[in-house]
Amino acid sequence: LFFNLRKLKKRLGWMSPDEQEAVAEYLGVKPEEVAEMEMRLAGQDITFDPPTSDSDEQTYSPAQYLPSSDPDPAVELEEADSMERASEQLAQALAGLDERSRDIITSRRLVEKKATLHELAGRYGVSAERIRQIENQALKQLSSAITAP
Repeated sequence: LFFNLRKLKKRLGWMSPDEQEAVAEYLGVKPEEVAEMEMRLAGQDITFDPPTSDSDEQTYSPAQYLPSSDPDPAVELEEADSMERASEQLAQALAGLDERSRDIITSRRLVEKKATLHELAGRYGVSAERIRQIENQALKQLSSAITAP
């Protein structure tokens, strides 16, 4: 309707009610829709993001009402606080483990290049199965220490 009416409007100028009815019939729409579209076409375009000028500090544009793509500072602060609390809880829970268990958990879970069960078994002179058992027990201790009030 918009593009078709624009073409016809260039030829006709302002339409009378009879012309609106004729256009509506031709385009297969209601006369009220043609009248509404004619008013819209008569309106001026508004730039979505007008250029800023040095003399006018208060330039408003529709773009100012769009949600910002920047992260919400409150959410960022909340996430940072949450991460800090989690890190503190983990550090306290790790401090409650014996040195060997702490080293196994750190080597297997908390470093970028993770050690294998066999590497740790060689380091401590025990079987890989024993390392797995120690790791599982240490994980249970960490979990209970972190979830405890």
